[in-house]
Amino acid sequence: MGLLKTVLWGRDNGIRAGIRRSILGQSNSQENPEPTFSPSAQDGGVLAGGSNKLEPPRDVTPPNGYEVVLHVDALKPGEVTEVIIGGTAIAIANVDGNYHALNNSCPHAGGPLGEGSLSGSMLRCPYHDWGFDVTDGSCQTNPEISVPIYPVVVEKTAVCVQL
Repeated sequence: MGLLKTVLWGRDNGIRAGIRRSILGQSNSQENPEPTFSPSAQDGGVLAGGSNKLEPPRDVTPPNGYEVVLHVDALKPGEVTEVIIGGTAIAIANVDGNYHALNNSCPHAGGPLGEGSLSGSMLRCPYHDWGFDVTDGSCQTNPEISVPIYPVVVEKTAVCVQL
């Protein structure tokens, strides 16, 4: 039942669970309370990140072809999250202060990689534990498979990704 619940409702710290809590008005059951600020429906703000949920900075102009996706302080080293850019779900990982972006869907069973666990540069799918290197997208479980990676730059306080 645990896997089925995860597939349907998402992980407790995942984007689907956050959306569900937002819609249903539920509080986050994790130790760290939600921040006291929240985006308004009028401005379209979205909180994202790992243990630090922060709104992406609006005062940063990204390089040509890039999109601002995350505040640099939203992810501590060793954390991963998922964001949606232009209709594409991507996973953002912080490996020792370096940010990496890759497609959020595991090619094995479609698991949300942004809800997986990160150890060094190895990101594990939450469904079947397939391992992906966030630096190049290669799969350690099946070397014939890989996931697309995306260029990332940090501009002032913003993590910017190019699709």
